[in-house]
Amino acid sequence: MTVVMVRQKIKAGSAAEAEAAVRDLFATLDHVRPGGIRYASTRVADSSTFVILSELSDGIEDPRRAIPEFQRFLGQLKDWVDGPPVIEHLDVIGSYSLFGTQREESAVQ
Repeated sequence: MTVVMVRQKIKAGSAAEAEAAVRDLFATLDHVRPGGIRYASTRVADSSTFVILSELSDGIEDPRRAIPEFQRFLGQLKDWVDGPPVIEHLDVIGSYSLFGTQREESAVQ
């Protein structure tokens, strides 16, 4: 599995618009229900910094790329971002229902 954390600062005055777009994107994902991905977007309390976590199952392409609403969301980002994102690849050491570890996946089967 591949786990990535993205930290992105949003321009002053754009946080509410960006947050609304994120909510719309997640409504689309709830409808489309792409497989092989776990995805969350959070905002650091009382700030305009967003932290995005995504987990992609081994051996699959990112299914979000095939969703037109995701492409539209990515196109809007340029209007909101304040500087480049900080992108970090994470090694999951342990997880309780947050990431799909082997133990959790086998428990579901």
